[in-house]
Amino acid sequence: MRLRLKYSKIGTAAFLGHLEMLRLWQRALRRAGLPLAYSKGFNPHPRLAFGPALAVGVESLAEYLDVGLTEEVNPVATKNRLQAELPAGLKLLKVIPVPDGTRALTAVIDLAAYQASWYLPPAVELLQQRIEALLARELVVVSCPGRRGEKLKDIRPGIYKLSLTADNRLDMLLQSSAEGSVRPEQVIKALDWQEPDRIVRTGLFTRRGDVLLAPEEVI
Repeated sequence: MRLRLKYSKIGTAAFLGHLEMLRLWQRALRRAGLPLAYSKGFNPHPRLAFGPALAVGVESLAEYLDVGLTEEVNPVATKNRLQAELPAGLKLLKVIPVPDGTRALTAVIDLAAYQASWYLPPAVELLQQRIEALLARELVVVSCPGRRGEKLKDIRPGIYKLSLTADNRLDMLLQSSAEGSVRPEQVIKALDWQEPDRIVRTGLFTRRGDVLLAPEEVI
């Protein structure tokens, strides 16, 4: 059996890196008494599969984790037991049984939604002009760190939506898949705009034509 967990990661929890999150979830799952399935070999470990990586310091309203189990469990009871083992800032939103043969999270998710905000209101008209100018460009080249130094990358194909909300926050819908990802800070840099005070990942999706589906909707 496999469970798909949907959870939020806000406040100080946003500063936990991937390895810290891995250890945290392993401890919480064991303390909750779940019948974890383990990998084989000399160093067996719980079968856990996370969604796309989240940068340290970025909060999220929709993170996902698939957990392999050796027997069936009650999702509602599991959610309550597991939540009691999680620290402040991590809140379980859904616990969903995943049928055998369901595609992995990394194979399903191809888009991520973000929202950036500033404590002081931005110069809205100027920011709107820069958004429109960026979307009108055929190429948006940014510098990205690589194993062999800096490299240039065109992020324009991976920007699906860029707009301001009524309360002057920046909404972004960006590529986030095994084929490549665009990070929100890259977009803000391309806009030549000041670093936001807060970035929140508001959703992860798979695209079916013009329709966006969350991972729990494609099981």
